[in-house]
Amino acid sequence: MSESQGLFDRLKARGEEVWSQLSAELMSNEHFVKAMQGALRGKEKLDEAVGKALKTMNVPTRTEFKRAVARIEALEGELAALKRRAEKPRGPRKRRVAASRKKV
Repeated sequence: MSESQGLFDRLKARGEEVWSQLSAELMSNEHFVKAMQGALRGKEKLDEAVGKALKTMNVPTRTEFKRAVARIEALEGELAALKRRAEKPRGPRKRRVAASRKKV
């Protein structure tokens, strides 16, 4: 292991320790927890409002867009399969003659 890699590993380990300690302190602070909960509720309301605004403007949401893309890809796959089937060489076809067409 190179000297710089060893230094990097030590710095990384120390950073993880500090982050764990800071996270534990923040999560034990009830004011911080309440602020985070409020922020999450606010984000949910904002997401709902944006979704309604997009729907009003007839703009698809990310979920609707992803669903449409997935459907288009599925249809493209089906079309490609049909094209492959249509391009396959077929054996000689037997000609059917309808009984009503036969003249006696």
